Amino acid sequence: MSADSTSNTDDIWPVEELTAEVMRKIADRIAVAGSFADLIYRESEIDALWSLADIEARDAKANGAADADRKAELLSKIGEAHDLIPEGQCAEAAEIIRKAVALLP
Repeated sequence: MSADSTSNTDDIWPVEELTAEVMRKIADRIAVAGSFADLIYRESEIDALWSLADIEARDAKANGAADADRKAELLSKIGEAHDLIPEGQCAEAAEIIRKAVALLP
């Protein structure tokens, strides 16, 4: 992933993995969101993060994984950040995503 691939915030960045690097890049993009289109695009990126986290949380719970609670908490934090975007609370959403990185393995 290059910096160029995430520095242009005029489009939706394809989120294909749930990693600390991806989450930090998305938090950076959220932090600078300003226009209505930015809000829609950032919400879409968080939707993708949420979907990836949901898959991991469901799988961990179904398999009785030791980290199931942590994965559920990560999912919850991503959802919390998502809900702030339509309200224009982008700085707060970005901070939640940055802190949620600590919940990754």
